[in-house]
Amino acid sequence: MRMSNIGLLLLLLSAGPTSADNNTYNGPFYMCPDAHGEEQKSLFRTIDITGMPMRIEGLGETRLLGYGAQIAASRSSEVMKDGDPVDKAFEKLFGTPNIMSGDENSRQLMAACFATQPPPKGDTDGPFVFMPGFLAHGDATLPSLDSVTIPPQTYLVVSYNGTTADIGNFRFTMTEEFWPKTAPILGLERADGPNLMIWAPGLRGNVAQAQLELWTPIKPFKINPP
Repeated sequence: MRMSNIGLLLLLLSAGPTSADNNTYNGPFYMCPDAHGEEQKSLFRTIDITGMPMRIEGLGETRLLGYGAQIAASRSSEVMKDGDPVDKAFEKLFGTPNIMSGDENSRQLMAACFATQPPPKGDTDGPFVFMPGFLAHGDATLPSLDSVTIPPQTYLVVSYNGTTADIGNFRFTMTEEFWPKTAPILGLERADGPNLMIWAPGLRGNVAQAQLELWTPIKPFKINPP
């Protein structure tokens, strides 16, 4: 059964860590929240990103098929005591029978992180959705998976090649170091919209090494002539 945007939103807000029933969501999309507070930030560390290739690229309308995972307002120790909800979302995805059968080497793993409402004021972050799944081509569908349609947007794309365990630290470094300190010098500013992670074709998110790109929406920018 297909549901409206409101239907999927209510499902995401009321369901457990992961759920899917061929539901669809087309927005609104708000920025994926950064880590807030010392307890949450203590879960991550900064890493060296100076050698990672970066580029600016536009992406047309994109569909993601996967499991919508509603994550609590903060990945605090209270939330994490029962296991990382992000890890659980990947485990559910790859635990689905036949999810990688047939075209395992061509199916492209993708994940989206976004909020469905504006963030609260102050040094807090509201609940958000992390959805691992697969990049959909054309009208492709996969049984029992949710569908999120991401509107066209311009992104800063950063290539990551390292351990899967460090992906969270990679994103933490971008939000704590690059965006507040380096991006303003370059004239870049984040915009509302889903953060995307797109893995190299055939790679899975539950193995030790990862090769992926982090796509962060950016606001329009001017290129001044010399």
